[in-house]
Amino acid sequence: MIKVTDMFATPMVEARFPNHARLCAALAKLFLEQEREGERYRDPQKRLTQFGPLFESRFDLFKWTDPPVVEVARFTHTCLSQLIQQITNYGPEDLGRLRFDYHAWFHVTRKGGYQGVHNHQNASWSGIFCVDPGDPVPDRPESGLVRFYDPRTCAYYYSDAGNLGLRMPYQHGGYDLIHQAGRLVMFPSHHNPEIFPSLGARPRLVIAFNGTIN
Repeated sequence: MIKVTDMFATPMVEARFPNHARLCAALAKLFLEQEREGERYRDPQKRLTQFGPLFESRFDLFKWTDPPVVEVARFTHTCLSQLIQQITNYGPEDLGRLRFDYHAWFHVTRKGGYQGVHNHQNASWSGIFCVDPGDPVPDRPESGLVRFYDPRTCAYYYSDAGNLGLRMPYQHGGYDLIHQAGRLVMFPSHHNPEIFPSLGARPRLVIAFNGTIN
């Protein structure tokens, strides 16, 4: 008999905010109002991976005192704390001594906007909370899709019947994620995601964060 060990496994974490409709409606109202104010809330740095009508806020979102932002920041912190406790050897006292720092921001992506392959530097964990996935486009299911690429560079060098048929979590290639309102997704920051163009009439609204833990 053989024994299979999951070596270099990659955790992808999902959590749904309970009764998310109220929170998401409040966040959407706030973010769209701030998008309309333009430069006051826009991050001043232009990113070479962003294209089309995509508004990116400043990276201090989790320091804002607006009640819906405080709610989603607390939810994110709770989920990340649970993750660290679950997949490390830290005990309750160890966790109590850790300091969590966040850079967080929101995106308003309108029709045609997208973000190419990018990374999240100088962080250990990153995440996306979906406020509104935007309109579905029946004949374009890839609208607004998030694709995560395999970070194991050499995994792309050769493929045959022995590895093309691998099932989760051993598969090669990408992992596709369709946003759902109220869902938080967290992943190791060394991953390289790509955000496909939004093609619906209603804008896609998400919160993203990078977390460092010391």
